[in-house]
Amino acid sequence: PLKTYSADQQRKWVAHGAIGTTIFGLLVPSAISSAFFRDLIPGYWIYIHVFLNVTTFALTFFTVGIAFATLNGMGDASEGHLKEVHHVVGLLLLLLVSFQTANGFLRPPREFITDDLNDRTPGAIHRSQTKSLTTRTLWYLSHAGCGLLIFALGTYQVHSGLGLFSKRFGTTDWGVVYLGYIFLVIIVIIGGKIWMKLRERKSKRLSFEMQSGGEFNYGDDNSSESLSFRPV
Repeated sequence: PLKTYSADQQRKWVAHGAIGTTIFGLLVPSAISSAFFRDLIPGYWIYIHVFLNVTTFALTFFTVGIAFATLNGMGDASEGHLKEVHHVVGLLLLLLVSFQTANGFLRPPREFITDDLNDRTPGAIHRSQTKSLTTRTLWYLSHAGCGLLIFALGTYQVHSGLGLFSKRFGTTDWGVVYLGYIFLVIIVIIGGKIWMKLRERKSKRLSFEMQSGGEFNYGDDNSSESLSFRPV
């Protein structure tokens, strides 16, 4: 049998879930997309990315605070903290989001190649060190990896949270619908990235052809007589 919960408790869990869904279903994918498609908005993407990360950080603390306060008021030992995997993952996400936000502000300066061994300019990399992992490369790998991990764990968190809400209040479980939405988001992001790469490759090819001033046209027999040059 379902336990009896007050309308106020249900409203608090709805708020907790709505904020969590906004964070991991909208803000995090948007932050990832702003980095993926930075070439489309080169002058503004970093501001959008930082804003989304900071907003994610603030809302994550807020929604976790709602969860803690609501659990404390349930008056049931079975509803205590860290009794579900959902609770543990929520705490882990709070730590990861905090790290990701702080790490974003620690981004090393843009690197450049130099032949001067005594160059102490921030970002200076001597030519002999170009094949090794640089500080900025390591930072990028950690930042990108942490962002994708947050997205994956956030997907699980919203899905499991919808299941817990359905079990607690006897409502429809929308977890499968949410997974379908996330799958669509992933397809759109990957498809957009592929399209952008193809467009970039086509643009480079056209630029090369324009710089070369023409293209070779070979006849069927590939003989020297059939080799001709026509302007583009």
